[in-house]
Amino acid sequence: MKKVNSNAAVFMAAFLSASAFAAAPVNDVTVTSSSAPIEKQIQELTRLLEMRTKMQLRFQNQLDQLSLEMSEMKGSIELFNHKVEQIENRQRNLYQLIEEKSKTASAAAVDDLSAVPSSESEKAAYQSAVDLVLVNKDFEQAITAFEAFVIDHPKSPYVANSQYWLGQLLYKNKKRNEARSAFLIVTEKYPDSNKRPDSLFKIGIIDEYLGDISSAKEFYKKVLKEYPSSSAAGLADKRLKSL
Repeated sequence: MKKVNSNAAVFMAAFLSASAFAAAPVNDVTVTSSSAPIEKQIQELTRLLEMRTKMQLRFQNQLDQLSLEMSEMKGSIELFNHKVEQIENRQRNLYQLIEEKSKTASAAAVDDLSAVPSSESEKAAYQSAVDLVLVNKDFEQAITAFEAFVIDHPKSPYVANSQYWLGQLLYKNKKRNEARSAFLIVTEKYPDSNKRPDSLFKIGIIDEYLGDISSAKEFYKKVLKEYPSSSAAGLADKRLKSL
């Protein structure tokens, strides 16, 4: 009886031991509790890198576009500066021509007095106006004097010269439209005046300055056609070739 109980006790002990072993949990040694947070961090870093790459590409495209626009703007500025320089050079040349012709006209004024028959009063009035230019350098007063001479002595042989002087002085004062009118009177009313070729040329210069190139060419051509041997023709030819 004792032997049976003893065997039963051994059997029960073995059974309990086996059951306890079978109930123990089995863990995968390759998986740890910290693996999930690491994977999440890697995914976040990957997303940030992709965003940075996209932003860099966008910024680079913007820089390329700005660089292209700056190049185009630089080219436009260079072209504008070149055109301004051309205009300034043309104006400078025109002023030089006017000054040269003014000096020639001043030297010829003295000869005009002896070459043209007139009364003493007319000669004195004309000489007084000329002196305001050549001696006193009072150009404003000279304009008034020549205008008065034309009114007071409408049939004087000095009227054409006075109109020419008016054109010169008005142009010097930058009153170009008024100067053009004075020169035009010489060309239309005094066809035999020795100031007509120069007046035609001066009208061409004024028209060129004002931007009416077609009209300027017509007056230059008229000088060449009607006065081919004059000094004005040589100047007109140079202006035509430059247009």
